[in-house]
Formats: sequence, structure tokens, C-alpha cells
Amino acid sequence: MGIERIVDAVDEFLEEQVHARFPAPGLRVAGPAHGLDGPPLDRVEFLRERSALRRVRGELRSATAGLLFLRNKLEAEQNERRVRMARACHALLRAAREDDDETALPLLSYRDVLRKRIRHAEEELAGVRTQAADAKDALARLARAEQHLEVRRAPRRRARR
Repeated sequence: MGIERIVDAVDEFLEEQVHARFPAPGLRVAGPAHGLDGPPLDRVEFLRERSALRRVRGELRSATAGLLFLRNKLEAEQNERRVRMARACHALLRAAREDDDETALPLLSYRDVLRKRIRHAEEELAGVRTQAADAKDALARLARAEQHLEVRRAPRRRARR
């Protein structure tokens, strides 16, 4: 249950803070410029927009780091389950060759439970992998938006001597 809450929270964050304000390239949004098009920005507007972008980017980086940590942890646990499954299958084959039914029956149940857990964990892992990829894409989109913001920055007026 905890993974679903994390994934939902990141989805919500991406939708509110990134996707709505900084649409993907090629995607046109009706209404205000969303920081992607428009006239040059004066210094105050530029600093305000850059500050907002950096705040969102910091929050997104933290969320992405958490997702990547979770993904790596789940992958390690999944590998551990696969090793246990291989050991259980090996022990099951040995018990079957030796006609040891007392050992083979519990191993069959254990193998079935491991299969279910592996299948369930693969589904969770697929969701977390998708979320991590989306978060990385959103970070790249924010970096592009910040670069575009730099382009829109109004040139400084030089002081007269």
C-alpha cells in the first residue's frame, strides 16, 4: 500500500507543478505563455520565474531521488526472491528424485507462494519504473524551460558614463 501512495503523490505533484506549467515540447496550451513563449522578461519577472522553476525542480529532484531509491530497493528484493525461487526449485527437484514427499510438499507450497509474490512485485516494480521515467522526463522538461527562460531574459541596460 505504501508504494501506491508514493506513486500517487508523485503523479499528483507532476501534474500540478510540472505538466501544467511546462508542457512537453510540441504540446501547445491555450492561454498564458506558461514560461515558454512571450516577450522578454524584466529582471523582477525573470528572477520570480527562475526562483519558481528552481523550487519546483528541487522538489521534483527529491521526489525523483526517492523513486529511484525505491525502484532500486524493489529490484534488489526481486532479485533476492528469484534466488530463493531457484534454491526452492533445486531443493524440490532433489526431493522429487529421492522420492522424499515430506520435503517436496512444503517446497511446492513455498514455490507457489514465491511465484505469486514475484508476480505481484513485478507489477509494482513496473509502476515504479514508469513513475521514475516520468519524473526524469519532467526534470529534463524543467531544465529546458529554465534554458528557455534564460533566452527570454531581457538584456541588461548599460549605465551611461
